[in-house]
Amino acid sequence: YSLVVFNGDRMTIRTVHQVISKKGIVVGEYMDHKLAKEMDNRTDVLYYIADMIEEQGVKEDVAEQIAEVFLDDNNRQALMAKLKSVKNLPVDSAEEIVE
Repeated sequence: YSLVVFNGDRMTIRTVHQVISKKGIVVGEYMDHKLAKEMDNRTDVLYYIADMIEEQGVKEDVAEQIAEVFLDDNNRQALMAKLKSVKNLPVDSAEEIVE
């Protein structure tokens, strides 16, 4: 949204970019469009991860907390390195575990 600010005889127009959660709650307001887009992407990824966790029977709020841990700046790089190290198993030569 745009905000008009009057400063004496001068008028300034400021544009504020809002990032909205899937529940319609404002999770952040940013003057910088690039930062707003980065936060919007981060929010989209958080919900993507949380939805996958939720599909396993975890409650929505707990799934979102877990997703936040994965996306935390201190954890994300190590998690990505671990994920990149995982290779697809060949379908034809995969051994089945017999119990």
